[in-house]
Amino acid sequence: MPNLAIANALKSYCGTNSRANRGPHCGIKLLYVGSRVPLDRELVKATDIPFKSIFAGKLRRYFSWRHFVDPFLVLFGFLQSLIIIIRFWPHVVFAKGGFVCLPVALAAFILRRPIILHESDSVMGLSNRIVSRLARKVCVAFPDVIIQEEKVEFTGNPIRLSIQKGDRQKGYQITGFHPHKPTLLVWGGSQGAQEINEMVERDFPRLKSTFQVIHITGKDKATTIQDEAYVSFDYLGPELKHIYAITDVVVGRAGANSLYELALMQKPNILIPLKSSAHNHQQLNAEYFERMGASIILRDQPLHDILLALWHSPEKQARMKESLASVAKPDAAEHIARLILSL
Repeated sequence: MPNLAIANALKSYCGTNSRANRGPHCGIKLLYVGSRVPLDRELVKATDIPFKSIFAGKLRRYFSWRHFVDPFLVLFGFLQSLIIIIRFWPHVVFAKGGFVCLPVALAAFILRRPIILHESDSVMGLSNRIVSRLARKVCVAFPDVIIQEEKVEFTGNPIRLSIQKGDRQKGYQITGFHPHKPTLLVWGGSQGAQEINEMVERDFPRLKSTFQVIHITGKDKATTIQDEAYVSFDYLGPELKHIYAITDVVVGRAGANSLYELALMQKPNILIPLKSSAHNHQQLNAEYFERMGASIILRDQPLHDILLALWHSPEKQARMKESLASVAKPDAAEHIARLILSL
């Protein structure tokens, strides 16, 4: 979770940097403000960071009956944010996470608390465009994001460096796979997984001749595949680092967090971005990675064919790994932590 990566970087920076220890940053206090979605609280629960939840409406650009409810949720979330900020009185508010940030950022701006915004994707969402006008600094994960130049810092996307510490033996224990055969990791993300799941189910008889397949299906979206060369999970948390350790090739969506994890881990990959216009940022994310030579976008080709072409070309894999290494920003969280402390 990017926000937690930044929190860890703040703690680490203050704990090891002598200038920080001599200044007011020593003994830094953190408060995480998230949505009322249970997953937010669960992810933060594993840390020692206090958590506050607020109501948050969504700024939709399509018709929904929730249009009539969302303004009240945003207003209530704004009032909650005012109370939270007045009580905690932060030196800096770091905003990342889309529509849930809007009421917090509005409250922070009114109370004259400096704001730093992070935009994960290659195109800025509506709520982040509003927050960017209030922010002192806007950190971006993709250099194509256009905004006032004096505000922008190209930081990359903060990710958990702990994913580099996977254990191959544990990965094989989790999956029951064998090290003698290459491993393909497939994920569909929290939205739109069904398309990829159906593709895997259709192509698996051909895929299994070359690969062992680890499939992250999404909640309640299991396939009917029963085979020793296939294992599926609804979701992977801390175990993901062990899965990465045994993965040779990845097929998946083009969310910014996932892409920067692939870059850090230098995993050859094929991307299937969401096609909905509401999720056009995934297409643009994928196009940037493809332009850099770090990914291949699946278009009209059969998945099996493009996978085999990549797998049977060590030279292409090597070039892709070099490109992934050049795109990766392993110091993104530390970079953002330094900006936060500078305010």
